[in-house]
Amino acid sequence: MAMAVAMAKEKSEVFFIPTPLMGHAGSLVQLATLMADRFHHLSINVLVMHLPNDLLLTNYTNSLASSETSRLKFIQFPQVDLDAFPNCPSAGFLADAVIEHHKPIVRELVAARPRLRALIVDMFCTSMIDVGDEFDIPTYTFFTSNAAFLGIMFHFQTLHDEHGQEISELAEPGPPLTIPSYANPIPPSVLPFVFFDKDSWSKRFLRYTRKYREAKGIIINTFRELEPHALLSYDDKTPPVYTIGPMLKPETLPQNNELLQWLDGQPVSSVLLLCFGSRGCFNVEQVKQIAIGLERSGYRFIWSLREPSPEGRKGFPSEYIDYKEVLPDGFLDRTAGKGKVVGWVPQTAVLGHVAVGGFVSHCGWNSILESIWYGVPIATWPLYAEQQLDAHQLVKELGLAVEISLDYNQLNKNQRLVMGEEIEKGIREVMDSKSEVRAKVAEMKGKSRMAVEAGGSSYTSLGDLVHVISC
Repeated sequence: MAMAVAMAKEKSEVFFIPTPLMGHAGSLVQLATLMADRFHHLSINVLVMHLPNDLLLTNYTNSLASSETSRLKFIQFPQVDLDAFPNCPSAGFLADAVIEHHKPIVRELVAARPRLRALIVDMFCTSMIDVGDEFDIPTYTFFTSNAAFLGIMFHFQTLHDEHGQEISELAEPGPPLTIPSYANPIPPSVLPFVFFDKDSWSKRFLRYTRKYREAKGIIINTFRELEPHALLSYDDKTPPVYTIGPMLKPETLPQNNELLQWLDGQPVSSVLLLCFGSRGCFNVEQVKQIAIGLERSGYRFIWSLREPSPEGRKGFPSEYIDYKEVLPDGFLDRTAGKGKVVGWVPQTAVLGHVAVGGFVSHCGWNSILESIWYGVPIATWPLYAEQQLDAHQLVKELGLAVEISLDYNQLNKNQRLVMGEEIEKGIREVMDSKSEVRAKVAEMKGKSRMAVEAGGSSYTSLGDLVHVISC
């Protein structure tokens, strides 16, 4: 018994620090869980910051903390009032401000942990690398997007810092751009807003990318078989890269979940899921066009429809009280037998159901990995962040999706409506049971599962990472 206690005291500690945004926190917690379950010599603490007014993330982290295991602990920081951050024009800037606010608290925690061996920080928490350096603790960055997008960030940082290139000029209309991490040229129209908005680039993403170079390693939620070109494209200034995906955020649902019960009664691969992420929403005119396209297609569907925040970019979508306020007259009655309009959707559980055969998605990287894991092809409809690049990569480079749009951007004040006819066309293509895209997705599904099995590329890469941390 005494020996067991002594061994327990010798465990190496690791701090995980997620960004307080749902798509980021869920992935980093999943990595922490994976490492805790596989490597019992590690003692892992997740430091949880809360974004003001983001109830979805708060409820998620509270549920995790209440079910913590002996190998995974959560240190929850107090809620901070939104009024403490008056000059944040978007959720991203707000998250940065919340992270900076917590640095002194994290510094105190690091100072008090003599057996702390590493910090693993989200891609937006790179300022925490300074805390690690202060105490000579190696810090690793977890990049929640894909390998190709990491490559474009490094490429643009090099152009900016070494060649004086004004990055916003690259986003102006013109010929396609050659980017080392993409096999095919990239149209400027699919570059994310962060590259042509000078504030977003200079005050946020350029700063992040410079810090990535300082990390002891970069962990990416991808797998080698999915992005071989991108992973071979990095320059010699890039820290070691560890591919550990695909990781999927688990969802625990009651057995009597109404949505899953409805799916149980539908034919195999007959239902289309429309879901656009934790921040996905549309104005009334676009909602009506989606409804028109859905109804004309004739397919069964589940549609996650959420109401835009009155705070705009700074806020988060909420649930409609009455869908009839935004849907065409009679739509709910006419589609009652074959469709479900709902608010929040347990996306992973729904995609994993055999009745689901297609997915209209915003192309967030987590959603892409989930669709591949379950072999459900995507019809692309990006909204913000790097999703336009993801959509382009899926359709034009990897052949793993069909197109509704590649360059739709909620931040574009002149963004045109996607019309019902275009939506109907995309739905029919993604639901085609004999399409080449569906066959390619099925093949990549098999590769994704092999990657995380013993001996697979991601399984081995994670082992390499933990070996370096433990030495």
